[in-house]
Amino acid sequence: MLHGLVDPDASEAAEQALSWLVMAGPMRISTVMPAVLPFLLRLTADPTVPCRDKLFDLVLVAAALSEPVDPDNPWDLAISGPEAEHPERSLCRAAFEANAQWVRRLLTDDRLPAGEPLGEDERATLLRAAGLPPA
Repeated sequence: MLHGLVDPDASEAAEQALSWLVMAGPMRISTVMPAVLPFLLRLTADPTVPCRDKLFDLVLVAAALSEPVDPDNPWDLAISGPEAEHPERSLCRAAFEANAQWVRRLLTDDRLPAGEPLGEDERATLLRAAGLPPA
């Protein structure tokens, strides 16, 4: 599937399949996301990858949904569940931190995202996920 992402003829179908694989639901990352994330970051950093904008969206979603849940916030717990029940979140944070150089590269790429500029909230989420200091 990852190889399909770089093939112009297969990239759209590969991206759709990957999206289904790495998401466990509308607001949940799957247990597969931490293993895929290092490859996703590298592919998104490559301007020759046909579907890199959609991959960047997945990176943003992974960063946002892997944020720690405040155990004292009933709303957060109701929406996301306790950290202990979702080890994929901390594993994603570890993958982001281990691949912080790719996150830095994405944040300095003025071609990402296509269309509107990256919002400050999205930028901050990526920096937190990678354990990088605020810009």
